[in-house]
Amino acid sequence: MDTELEFTILSKTTGKLLFDQVVQTTGLREIWYFGLQYTDSLGMESWLNLDKKVQDQKVKKEATLQFKFRVRFYPENVVDEIIQGSTLRLLYLQVKADILNETIYCVAEKAVLLASFATQAKYGNFEADVHEAGYLANDKILPEQVMSGHKLSREEWENKISLFHAKHKGMPREDAMLEYLKVAQDLETFGISYYDITNKKGSELILGVDCLGINVYNEGDRLSPKISFPWSEINRISFKNNNFIVKLNDKKSPKFIGICRKPKMSKKIYELASGNHEMYMRRRRPDTLEVQQMKAQKRDEETSRAKEKAELSKEIAARAKAEQMREEMETKYKEMEERMKKRESELEEANQNIKRLEEQLQELRDAKDNLESQQDELKEMMQKLEEAKNLEAEERHRMEEEIKLKQEEIEEVRNLVDEKEKQTRDLQEEVEISRQKLEETTASFTAVIETQNGDASSVSSDEHDNGSVSSEDKENSIDIPEIIVDPVEEREVGMDAEMTADLEELGKELEEKKNEENETDETKSTGKT
Repeated sequence: MDTELEFTILSKTTGKLLFDQVVQTTGLREIWYFGLQYTDSLGMESWLNLDKKVQDQKVKKEATLQFKFRVRFYPENVVDEIIQGSTLRLLYLQVKADILNETIYCVAEKAVLLASFATQAKYGNFEADVHEAGYLANDKILPEQVMSGHKLSREEWENKISLFHAKHKGMPREDAMLEYLKVAQDLETFGISYYDITNKKGSELILGVDCLGINVYNEGDRLSPKISFPWSEINRISFKNNNFIVKLNDKKSPKFIGICRKPKMSKKIYELASGNHEMYMRRRRPDTLEVQQMKAQKRDEETSRAKEKAELSKEIAARAKAEQMREEMETKYKEMEERMKKRESELEEANQNIKRLEEQLQELRDAKDNLESQQDELKEMMQKLEEAKNLEAEERHRMEEEIKLKQEEIEEVRNLVDEKEKQTRDLQEEVEISRQKLEETTASFTAVIETQNGDASSVSSDEHDNGSVSSEDKENSIDIPEIIVDPVEEREVGMDAEMTADLEELGKELEEKKNEENETDETKSTGKT
């Protein structure tokens, strides 16, 4: 679209020869949509007549003659008619430029949606870490009348576009351009060429010509036609002097005569209208062999792309599953590490309990030895007491006191032994509990390892299964026959319910802001008065 090509024009060079050189250079095959536009000696935009010599046409005389390669005849339905990607791209670039320079009128919310598709086509998927605030700073994103009609900063507009851009994740560049055109083709002024005329009464009107027919508008209103003449109702079009004439199939209906304000304009309107009518009839005839071949090639390419997309989707799904499994395994490994730390802590606790048990057992043995020693001393003292029956009373009393003390001491030692035995039993129970915990932790650890090994095998098996396509799927894959429809009435913009709701919400929000701005302006005006 921005490329400049230079060709040598000889005195015998016809418009068709120059046009053929351009399309051969660009590689276009759907040439019937395009034409070469130039500015004539009167300053009016005109289309190069392919049947005449270039030098015989009133091209503005310059050192180098300037022509624009542009879409001249627009499709009724982009999805059904555009075959080649190069054609789609050129149409997309021209329509986008016409919307941004306001040749095609577009409301604010749809302008935001279109800008998001254009952003997807240019930048690809929205990535928050890559497409930071201001990534659209160098782009013309919206028509000036949209930006100036609402008191939003550029950053706020960019933010709204980014929200829709993020919803287009995974949309290929060509699909983004197609979605752009699907929305754009339903705009009121899409593909319409306007001309200033008057009627027999001298009323100033606007004549609009497009792929569907001829419309007549009141001056200053290019959105709502006053009269519409679909191609199916038109019997004949002609021109005479400055008059452009439309004769209808209904013989009772009067013919329409539009009087052009500029010389030679009636002929230009006639040529454009004739071309659009020819395109209208062409769409309703069987495809030529060339078009059939291009459509067959397009179907093959779409089938190939669909297969690649399916394989890519499987690969993405497999990678996502592998990533999920990796995260799950990392989580399980962390849990296992925690279990290992807990096991080590329990093992340390068990070792400490065992050490304490050994100390208690040693203390118990020492206490029992002490008890036996005390019992031996008591026995010895009892023997001495028996032998000392004949001793004096005082000496006997002293020995009885010693025996009593010894008995008390032995009782204390026996109580200490009983207490040590109880502590030992309790400690043995703690050691047994620690041993059971160690066994449970070891069994759980083993089960985790076995589960992870099983999951890894499952992922490997799934990836192998995803890489194959069954013969039954191949047999059920059939070519879908082409359905011929009258495109305009049945076409739909391919937006899901969520995006449609978001677009409606955006429209309401912008309308509310606009109303608030109007109320503010009225208040200021009243205050001044």
